[in-house]
Amino acid sequence: MNEIKVELFRFNSKTDYLPYYTKHMLTYSENDTINDLLDKMNETEPFGYSVNCNLKLNELYINAKENVAEMVTRCGNEVQINPISEFRSQKDLIIDRSDFIQKMLLIEKYLGAEENIAYRKSTELAYYASNTLNYNKGYIGDHVLLIAADLIEKDFSLRNEIIGLLVNEDNGLWYHTSIENRVLDKTYEAKIQKIIYLALEATKPKSKIAKRLAALCQKKSVKDFEATTSASVSSIAQSFDGFNIAAYHGVEQSQLKELVDASSATYIQIPSEREDLGSHSVLADDKFSFMIAGDILMQAKDNNADFVLVKNETTKEFFDANQNKMEKLTGRDLGMSIISQEQFVQLLQGEKDRVKLGFNNHKVDISFLSN
Repeated sequence: MNEIKVELFRFNSKTDYLPYYTKHMLTYSENDTINDLLDKMNETEPFGYSVNCNLKLNELYINAKENVAEMVTRCGNEVQINPISEFRSQKDLIIDRSDFIQKMLLIEKYLGAEENIAYRKSTELAYYASNTLNYNKGYIGDHVLLIAADLIEKDFSLRNEIIGLLVNEDNGLWYHTSIENRVLDKTYEAKIQKIIYLALEATKPKSKIAKRLAALCQKKSVKDFEATTSASVSSIAQSFDGFNIAAYHGVEQSQLKELVDASSATYIQIPSEREDLGSHSVLADDKFSFMIAGDILMQAKDNNADFVLVKNETTKEFFDANQNKMEKLTGRDLGMSIISQEQFVQLLQGEKDRVKLGFNNHKVDISFLSN
């Protein structure tokens, strides 16, 4: 038998002012599911949940039917179990789903009764997994985008009509942030990207989004925030022993952690290091991406990071040049130095000239490197 340490979210909206966690050391077999863990904890101290409920395990949104051993391989043997929406918890893992159901009304006329019920079951995880809801609770929801993608695939003549429902500037699809790293099912994000592509084609805002992204990044041309290059270093000429370094990877994998490890620094893992900055949101709201970015920098600062490593020049420029805007939105002093992957590789190879490194152009000073 194997062991797993679980912190279980507890909250009763009728009696509790704040949520709290109970700690459990449990054993599991190779065939046990999260359902089995929930049952064991319920035997010790009853709480609110249901069989095959959706829940949040660490930063991953899953169904309780998932295998425990597989989750341990992915998340480690110390986990925190939360409802899929702490904000909407009624009793422990049981939540008020009325927001999820209400937002389906936008597209309900295209669905039969059985389809509606089926989509409620199949898209709930995608809806609550969205990081967007932490910043825009009115967001129409990824479940609506998934349903829209299916409807258009079945009847392409509905494309313009349905997309017209999705592009509301206050809470529409431009606010989507990737859920690829937040759910197990990778088809969700692939399907949503198709509907975003169709919306971009239908509304033709490509030049507009490039212009507005360029303004945010203070660049004449805009590269994707996910762009990256090879970061291997054959030999380390300058060590970062004693430094604490956080990284913002973006949605896709990067070599940033490997670089930090090679530098002899301590790698600081932050919860939002692989979140999407929601770059399409500039078509509706200039502030949205800054709110996400501000939280990323707050997490780095609160975990005593000396600086934040990012994987390309565009992302470096975005975080470095706009911290005053992020500070206004978060209500915090940030002042976090940002270094790109390319700059860090140069540092590791022994470069110390601020001009050659480009540090003389940073808005937030790189204080550890003297003139």
